[in-house]
Amino acid sequence: MLLEDSHGHLPFDGADNVRDLGGHPLPGGGATASGRVLRADALTRLSDADVRRLAEFGVRTVIDFRTPMEVDTNGRDRLPDGVRTVHLPVGGGNLSVFYDVIGSGDAVRQREAFGDGRLEGLMIDINRTFVRDEAERGRFADAVRLVADAGSGPLLFHCTAGKDRTGWLAAVLLAAVGVERATIMDDFLRSNHYLRRTTGKILEAIGEMGQMAEPELLRPLLEQRPAYLEAAFNEADALFGSFDDFLRDGMGLDAATLDALRAALT
Repeated sequence: MLLEDSHGHLPFDGADNVRDLGGHPLPGGGATASGRVLRADALTRLSDADVRRLAEFGVRTVIDFRTPMEVDTNGRDRLPDGVRTVHLPVGGGNLSVFYDVIGSGDAVRQREAFGDGRLEGLMIDINRTFVRDEAERGRFADAVRLVADAGSGPLLFHCTAGKDRTGWLAAVLLAAVGVERATIMDDFLRSNHYLRRTTGKILEAIGEMGQMAEPELLRPLLEQRPAYLEAAFNEADALFGSFDDFLRDGMGLDAATLDALRAALT
C-alpha cells in the first residue's frame, strides 16, 4: 500500500487519519518497521476500495477502543472478510458530559463548562485517566500484548478520531521500543494536520444547527495539544517512578512481552 507522505499517512476515502507506525527513527540507527501496525480513526465510512486496501495490507486484527455507545451511534467498522475485531472500550472520562452540555443548546452553560481553558483542562485529565484508571490501563496493556503477538499482525488499532486513545497507544508502543519523545510528540500532534478539514466541518455544522453559539469552544476537544500527551507521560512517572516501571508495574508487561513487542515493531 503506497504511503501518501513521509509520515506514514495512507490515503483512504472514508477515513482521514490512517497511518503506518513504521519509519520512526530508533536509537542506534534504523527505524520502526513498516507494514506491521496501523493507527487509524473509525472505519465505519470506508468505501469498497478502502476495504480492498485493508485486505491488500493483510490486516488480520483490528483493535477498536470505542465504547458501546460510540459503536451504536456511529456504526460498526467496515472490514475485509476474516478480520478479527477485538473491542477494548476506553471511555477516557465521562463522555456523556460533553454530549449533555453540547446538546443543551445553553450558551451560558457551554461557556461555563468549556470556556477559559476548562475544556483543555478536561482533555488533560482524560489523558491522565488513561494512566491512572486501572481498567483503562489494563485495556491499553491488552492492546500492547496483541501488537506483540506475531499471530495478530498485521494489526490496526483505532478509536473514533484516531487521536486520543489511539494517540496514547501509539505513544506507548513507540516509547517502549526507544523512539525519542520529540518524535513521539510529532506523531501525536500530526493528527491535527490530517483531521483539519473534518474539524472545520464539525465546528461549522454545530454552528449551523444552532447547538452552540460559540462552536470554537470545542476546538480543544477536536484537536491535539502537547499538554495532553505530556500529562499522560507525567502521570506515568508520578505514579510508577519511570516509564519503564509504568510498562512493568502499571501495565503488567513482562520482559518476554516487551521483547516480542520490539521484534514486532522493529
